[in-house]
Amino acid sequence: MALKQPTLEEIVDSERQLVLTADERYGKYSRHARECAFFTSQCIISVALDRLMFARFFSLMKKQLMLAFLSTLRLHKVQAMMNLRQVLEAGAAAAFAIANPEPEHFAISDAQGFIDPSRELATKRYRWLAQRFPEASAAIREKKEMMHNLAHANIVLTSKTFEVNEAGNEIITRFFDLEDEYHVKVDLWLTASISIELMNLLYCVNKEHDVLKFIPNFESNFDRIYEDNIALLTEMKSNERYKRMLNLSK
Repeated sequence: MALKQPTLEEIVDSERQLVLTADERYGKYSRHARECAFFTSQCIISVALDRLMFARFFSLMKKQLMLAFLSTLRLHKVQAMMNLRQVLEAGAAAAFAIANPEPEHFAISDAQGFIDPSRELATKRYRWLAQRFPEASAAIREKKEMMHNLAHANIVLTSKTFEVNEAGNEIITRFFDLEDEYHVKVDLWLTASISIELMNLLYCVNKEHDVLKFIPNFESNFDRIYEDNIALLTEMKSNERYKRMLNLSK
């Protein structure tokens, strides 16, 4: 697919085409990630009035998840991974807020009234998560660490937008990443997987507090989506590129 980028209008049109043709290019990986993004956005239908702190973080989590999905389709990997890091952080805070709704757990204010989100408070929230839901905590930590290098400019990331032609006499720079179908599919799967892990976490925390109302068929839909995610993971692992990367890492 030819992607035009000389003008802002052409960039916008190229991004639109990338989104609208995603199912043709990535098939079930695109459809699965889209279903997960909308399922996450729509599966909670009410929140107790004293859990507005949860609603704040859940709103942020939903937005960043959709942006990660769209950024992946629009061939902006770095942006997608930065969005997913926000999803993980907002999801962890939302889970904590189900059980601990008091504002003082999330920010402090100085004498002038300026609000400080406080790294120390975030550490306390992660500590609570590790103690109460260790599997979910470990999964969040692992994925955040995986995305660490993508949050900082480095030479590896330049390969997405920089190229020298075969003759060696021309430098090509791009607004869009070089499209690698396998890598895009992996990122779509990752986006879906993170949404599934976080929705499961929120559902489990809420079982202890019953302050959120999920759609009536949440569990059956969740189970089906989870099975689809595992099936895609199995398919990815059967790919020869995955096997080569696995052998190189040994």
